[in-house]
Amino acid sequence: MRMKICLVVLLLATGLSLIQPALAQQKGDPLTGTWKGDWGPSPTDRNAVIVVLKWNGKTLAGTVNPGPDAIEIEKASFDPQSMKIHLEATKTSPNSVYVVDGVVEKDKLTGSWSRPNRKGDFQLTRDVKKKAESDGAADSPRLAGLNADEQKVVRYLLKDWGQDFSVTSVDIEMDTLGLRQSDQMRFRIGKYIKNHPELHSVIRQWGWQTVALTPSEKLVARAIVNRERDKQKAPSTEDLAKSLGISEKEAKDAVQMLSRLGILKREKSMGGIGYVAAETRYLNWQPWLDFQFHRVALSSGRTFNTN
Repeated sequence: MRMKICLVVLLLATGLSLIQPALAQQKGDPLTGTWKGDWGPSPTDRNAVIVVLKWNGKTLAGTVNPGPDAIEIEKASFDPQSMKIHLEATKTSPNSVYVVDGVVEKDKLTGSWSRPNRKGDFQLTRDVKKKAESDGAADSPRLAGLNADEQKVVRYLLKDWGQDFSVTSVDIEMDTLGLRQSDQMRFRIGKYIKNHPELHSVIRQWGWQTVALTPSEKLVARAIVNRERDKQKAPSTEDLAKSLGISEKEAKDAVQMLSRLGILKREKSMGGIGYVAAETRYLNWQPWLDFQFHRVALSSGRTFNTN
């Protein structure tokens, strides 16, 4: 009998030793970070979404889809005991209040959403690697996945952004650092910045497109989406070259980069160059901040963009 009691005590102690670290980890900070996933009214109708949350132990705040089209979460609450979360946010065009209720389980957040005359579900996963990186020294992110030259460009941008109201683009910093202009390098940096809005407020405020695209790419994108928005035939490569003062090769290269970055998509039925906006939000930017740019050159030799 005494042996059985000792065995039960031993099992309980072992179980508690395993449970306590898990509880400690979950209670540490179950919310702060970047969450990625999708939402929709049905399994076949889904929309990608990024949610950035910040929990200080008492209050919860956050943003949906950081960038020019960001939606600030107006009401937020979290119960650490039940791990239940409640969010409310207003989305314009159309003007609707979204009510979100979910449950956090480790790095998963699932639940339901509703707005007038529509409802559905959502599922999000916390970007653990990104959270670990953002938890490090803000001035020295690890920039995992980028090569040495790419890291050099991003670190320079992080120091440069905000000085003299600068929103400097990748291509300018490549010139500043004496690096050969490379679409592939710029594409890799652009994708990294797109996936890491937590790196700097400039990305969240002005959008990754503003710093990833060249002037020609911004002009080409604007010309194509404006035609689509106004229900006009898509411009041809020749139309773009003539109207924008660039070569046809530059126009084609710009379209290819815009397609690779997910801003344009192939649509032959539109005629012309055969590309349209990849997402409806690119048709409704007000006032299209991601495609606005002004280049400034100081007497000191410093060159940067500003919006």
